[in-house]
Amino acid sequence: MASYADQIQSPDDRIDPEFWAEPHGVEVDFDSLKFLFIPDHVSTYIAAQVARKVYRYQIDNICTREQITHAVMITMGGLLPGVLLHDHLAWSLNKNIPPIDFGTLGVKFYAGPGQPLDQPEIVRPLSIEVEGRVVGVVEDLVDLGGTAKFVAQYLTTERGASKVVLIAPYLKSTAVADEMAVIFYGHVPKDTWIITPRERVETLIKRVPYWRDHGATLQQCEANLLHIGYPRYLLDIYLRATYERG
Repeated sequence: MASYADQIQSPDDRIDPEFWAEPHGVEVDFDSLKFLFIPDHVSTYIAAQVARKVYRYQIDNICTREQITHAVMITMGGLLPGVLLHDHLAWSLNKNIPPIDFGTLGVKFYAGPGQPLDQPEIVRPLSIEVEGRVVGVVEDLVDLGGTAKFVAQYLTTERGASKVVLIAPYLKSTAVADEMAVIFYGHVPKDTWIITPRERVETLIKRVPYWRDHGATLQQCEANLLHIGYPRYLLDIYLRATYERG
């Protein structure tokens, strides 16, 4: 299997499916978390693989009438995988497979890397009607499953959805699969913080002060970010200003 460094720098035609299905992040100084940097082209690849699994689910449920007709992207995390999935699933070449109507629901469940809230909060209203529908809930990551169950209960109890299917690139725990239908690509360890293309700056400006406050110099913060896989241009824009911020 290719190394972490090889995979985050690999071109489109060298993506290792085995690595990305069970990826392991890298350790850095001044932190107990591991970090997994996902390049843009890998996010696109993973979305395509998840879309294939959704399509398989739709085929398997032609006779059950439990095909997904609506998808709710959980903001902010579900927006990027949701937009990528939209390109695959918002239309269909098979008359037996319904196109999926996409919408959004704002739910906050993390204060920062490794800092889950005690209780998820709805911060933006549901943008589509789902009453009587089978709904795919799109997230970027399922950790302990609390948010997924919170959203599923909200959609079924308060908005009248007939069934909820969780759709996510990665799971940290498979326990949620015992309680609801789940379509996913791979697993990541619980101690790993995934850095998707939508949260690179956010992670940098939240983690660099943490490293600084635990004794890291500016140069050591730079080394951490480069080791994780950050491109130099983001460090040039954000690193010093973040490190020097009070």
